[in-house]
Parts: sequence; C-alpha cells; structure tokens
Amino acid sequence: MQPLRALSLSLVVLAACSRAPTPPAAQPAADPAPVAAPSAATAEAPAAPPGPALVVTSPPRDAALAAGDAAPSFQATTHDGRRVESNGAARPRALVVYFYPRDETPGCTREACAFRDAFRGYNEAGADIVGVSTDSKEAHEGFARHHQLPFGLVADPQGQLARAFGLDASGGFAPRFTFVIGRDGRVARVFPNVRVDGHSDEVLAAVRAAH
Repeated sequence: MQPLRALSLSLVVLAACSRAPTPPAAQPAADPAPVAAPSAATAEAPAAPPGPALVVTSPPRDAALAAGDAAPSFQATTHDGRRVESNGAARPRALVVYFYPRDETPGCTREACAFRDAFRGYNEAGADIVGVSTDSKEAHEGFARHHQLPFGLVADPQGQLARAFGLDASGGFAPRFTFVIGRDGRVARVFPNVRVDGHSDEVLAAVRAAH
C-alpha cells in the first residue's frame, strides 16, 4: 500500500502546482482627485480717466486784475498732484499766484528759490503759494525736483490762466506778475513787472498785512 499512497500524494501535489493562481479581487478604482474649477478672473474696473489739469471758467481780461477785483475762477492740478481752486468766494487760506516766464532760467530760478526759502513764513501767515508758467508738467517736475521747491507749479501751456488774470501770454510765456488772493476771495495785492531780488519778502509782508 505504501507505493500506492505515495503515487496518490504525488498526483495531488502535481494538480495543486498546476492550478492557475486565483487573481486577487479587483479593487474599486479610486475616484480621481477633483479638479478645481478655474476661478473666474476678477475684472478690474478701468481707472477713471484723469480730469483736465487746468480748467479756467473766467473769461480772458484785457487788463491785469487790480486790488479789490474778484479772483478768477479756476481749478488746477499742480505738478505734484495737489489741487488749487479759486472761485471768487471766501477761502480758508490766502493764495499767492506768481506768474513767471520759464523754468530753469536765471531770474525764474532765483524767484522760485526765494519763495522756497520763505515758505515757512508763508505757511505760518496762512498763505499757500503756486507758481504758473507755460512750461509743461514734466518741465515743472524737473524744475521743482532740481531746486527742492515745496510748493506746486501749474502748467498753463495755452496761457488760459494768464489771460484770466489779464496777462498777455501771446508770445508763448507770461510776464512776471504776482497776485495775492485774500481769504475773502478777492485780489488783495498785485505786483506787476516783478523785479526778482527782494520780491518774496515784499509779497510776504503784503500777506501778513492783509490779515
């Protein structure tokens, strides 16, 4: 019986070895990672176009303004973005508007630097300063930066503001005039055909006397 048992055992082992292995149970496929929906781009509102740098609503005058006249109505943006307004009505501070021919010329540079050096005195006296010429905003930026001017400069390339003050800018530049606009909105003093040396001190004295 031993040989027969050995033969049976060999047949069982052979059958077991020849049986195809049972494949592993299929695992459910993992759900693919959710793909984030692209976020809608936030549309930036277009920037509002800047308004004009100078709006003059008073008509041109045939002659320069005189003391006691109502100041012209205008709105201006200076080279450094400050707003300057006048409408002939009462205002919180006096305003010195000085017209000059050209940036970086000797006389105009001395005049601007004199106003710069006296700027603290004007501020304490309750007055603002603005320079006006027919130069461009870019020329004003360079001029102010070069000489460290603490006050604004207005570009009046067409001479609109000059004509509203009664100045002739037909030659491409305005004459050297200074106007002091008082807190009542009227012209307090006029300095025609300015001589640069000592002018800033003279204007400051007029500002102080106007209070």
